[in-house]
Amino acid sequence: MPLAARDSVSRNTAGRNEIAPNFPPPPPVPYPVLAAGRSLAYQGADVPLGSATSMTLLPTARRPRTAALAFLLLAPPLYGLLGLALGMDANWDLRNYHWYNAYALLTGRLGMDMLPAQMPSFYNPLLDVPFYLLASHLPARAAGFVWGTLHGLNLALAFLLAHATLRVGGAGQRVALAALLAVMAGFGGGTLGLLGTTFHDNMVSLGVLGALVVVAGSLPRLIDGPAPGAFARVAAAGLMAGAAMGMKNPTVIYAVGLCLAFLALPARPWRRLWLSFFFGVGVLGGLALCGGFWMANLWVEYGNPVFPHMNQIFKSPFAALSGYVNVSFFPDSRLERLFFPLAFPFAPLKVGEVPFLDLRVLVLFLLVPVAAALALLGRAFHRPPSSGTAAGLTDTAATRYLLTAMAVTYALWVGMFCIYRYLVPLEMLAPLAIVMAAGLLPVPRRAALVLAALLLLLVQATARPADWGRVPWSDRWVEAAVPPIEDPDGTMVLMAGYWAISHVIPAFPPRIPFVRIQSNFLQPDSVGNGYLALMQDKVAAHRGRFLMLSTIPDTPGAAKAAALLGLRVAQDNCRVIPNNLGEPLNLCAVQRMENHKR
Repeated sequence: MPLAARDSVSRNTAGRNEIAPNFPPPPPVPYPVLAAGRSLAYQGADVPLGSATSMTLLPTARRPRTAALAFLLLAPPLYGLLGLALGMDANWDLRNYHWYNAYALLTGRLGMDMLPAQMPSFYNPLLDVPFYLLASHLPARAAGFVWGTLHGLNLALAFLLAHATLRVGGAGQRVALAALLAVMAGFGGGTLGLLGTTFHDNMVSLGVLGALVVVAGSLPRLIDGPAPGAFARVAAAGLMAGAAMGMKNPTVIYAVGLCLAFLALPARPWRRLWLSFFFGVGVLGGLALCGGFWMANLWVEYGNPVFPHMNQIFKSPFAALSGYVNVSFFPDSRLERLFFPLAFPFAPLKVGEVPFLDLRVLVLFLLVPVAAALALLGRAFHRPPSSGTAAGLTDTAATRYLLTAMAVTYALWVGMFCIYRYLVPLEMLAPLAIVMAAGLLPVPRRAALVLAALLLLLVQATARPADWGRVPWSDRWVEAAVPPIEDPDGTMVLMAGYWAISHVIPAFPPRIPFVRIQSNFLQPDSVGNGYLALMQDKVAAHRGRFLMLSTIPDTPGAAKAAALLGLRVAQDNCRVIPNNLGEPLNLCAVQRMENHKR
C-alpha cells in the first residue's frame, strides 16, 4: 500500500482498535513512535529512520563514520593550505573598507573620520573584525592559513548536508559521494576565487549552509514530530541565516528563500506555515544579534537603519532620495533578465568585476525546471516511480526543500543584485542540487546517476576561478610606509579620488582625523545630499594644517575637488607612501585660499 494511504489509515484509526471500512488491515508501520499512539508519518524517504538511508548527518557504522570524521577534520585545513598557494589577497574592497572599517570600530574612530571608505563607510563592520584581528596580530601566512581554514568549514557543512540527503549506495559509498560533492562545493569558479579573500560571501555562506544542515538533519521531526521541538529547530536554523543577513545585507535572499521553502515540504498546510513562521522569527533574532547594533547606530545618526540604502523610503536628510542600488550589473532587458543564466557564464563581466567561468547555475537553470515539471506530471497522473527508476537518489522532502529554496533565492538575486559573488553560497550547493534534480527525472536509476556524473564532470572540468587581485606573501598583510608628519595633533588629512586607499590609515598617527571630500557617495559640488554640509563644516572648523591623500594619478582631480572647498593642493610638494597591496599613494601639502566663500 502506498505510504500516503498507510498514513491515512493510521491517522483515521489512531487510538482505536478498529479498522476503517473497506480497507484491509494496515501492515505494521516501520516508523518510531514519537508520542503515545502517534507514529511519524515522514514522507521524505520510504525507509525506517536509523537505517543506512535515513536522515543522519553521520554514518553509524564504524568505518564509514571514521572516514566521515576524517573528512570533516582534514578538509578545512587542507583548503586553508590551498589558499596559501593562491597568494595573498589584495582585492579592491579590502583596500577600500574591509581593513579600515574593522580598525575604526575597534579604535573608536567611527565619529572621528568622515567617509574614508567612501559609501561602504556605512556598512556593518562586524564581519571585518575577525580578519583584522588575525592579520594585525599574526604573520600574514599564519593569518591566511587560519582564514582559509575558516572558509574550508563550508566543505564540512556541505558534506553533512549531502550525507543527510543522499540515498545512493551503502554507507561507505554514501560517504564517498558526499565527500566528492563537498569538495566540488569549494572548487566553483566563484568559490575558489574567494578562498582567502575578505569579500565574506564565503563567510556568510556558513550561516546559510549551517541552517540547511539543521533543517536537513531534522526533516522527519519537522514534518511530523512534536511541535515544540520542531519549531525550536527551525528557529535555530533561522537564527543562523539571520545572523548571516545581519552581517551582510545581501544575504537576505537566502533567508527569504529558506523561509519560503518550508511551504514546499510534504507536511500538513498549517505545519508548513508554522515552520516558515518560526524560521522567520529566528531570522529576525539573528538579524538583531549581528546587525541590530549597527542598524540602531545608523538610525540614531542618520534616521535610516540601512543608510544610505533605501533612502527613498526613509528620507534621511543626509543622503539623496535614492535607493543607492548598484545597477551596473543589471541585464539590459527583461528578456535577458529572464534568461540570464544563458548569457552571464560566457560574459562574466555582466555579473562581476573580473573574468571567471562556472556553468553550475546554467545547468540548474536548464535541468531543474524540466525535472520538476516531469515529477509534477507524474504526480498529476498518479504514476508513482516503478522499481528501478531514479526515485531515491536523494531524500524527497530534502529535495523539495532545497530546490525550492535555491529557486526563490535565484529569483531574488536576479531581481535585486545580479552580482555573482552574492550567488556563491548557491554555487556551493549546486553539485548536490544537480544530483537532486537528476533524481527527479523519470528515467532508470542508473541513467540518472550517469547523467548526474556527466553534468558534475562538465561543470567542474570547465570551471575557471575568478581572481580579484592577489600579491606575493608579505611579513604582514598590510604594510605602508608613512613619512613623518609634523604636529599630528593639529593635522587633518583630506582624501579624494575614487580609488581604494583607506587601508593605509592605520599606519598614520592615530590622532589624525581623515575626511574624504570626494567619493562614490559625495563630491564637493553634490546637490541634494545633506551630508555635504556635515563635511564642509568639519573641514571649515579645522584650524590646523591639511594634507591631501590620493593615488598619484588622482592628484590633479583631488586638487580640483579641494579648490571647491577653498583649499589649494601643492602638487609640487608631495611625498610618496609605498604599500604592499597596491599602487603608491601621494601625500601632498594643502594651503587655504584667501577670500574663499562657499
